[in-house]
Amino acid sequence: MLGFPGKKVDSIKRVLLRQQAQVEKNLKEVEEDDPVNDGSLAETSEPGTDSYIADTHTKTVILEKQLKDTKTSIIVALSKIKSGSYGKCEKCGKQIELGRLLAMPTASLCLSCSKKVSK
Repeated sequence: MLGFPGKKVDSIKRVLLRQQAQVEKNLKEVEEDDPVNDGSLAETSEPGTDSYIADTHTKTVILEKQLKDTKTSIIVALSKIKSGSYGKCEKCGKQIELGRLLAMPTASLCLSCSKKVSK
């Protein structure tokens, strides 16, 4: 862990583990709420039902992808903590600002590199 105090890294790790548990819970709920997985809706023949199902399913797929991406980012951050490389910018190799990591524990770029990428 580059130059971070152990207590701060432990705190970030606890936050990441809580976020991971919440994301996994949300993923399960999203999958359960997807109307495509509800067999009773397939029997409904009211006008507009198919478009409702398709629209809701599309939104569900998008949300599910976002949650899976978040889960992946959390897993990567946790593995970096374990390997001792947490907090290193993937672009320039410098230490990511502690404030940035406290605000966004899955950050993989320092603020300077992040601004360059988003332009």
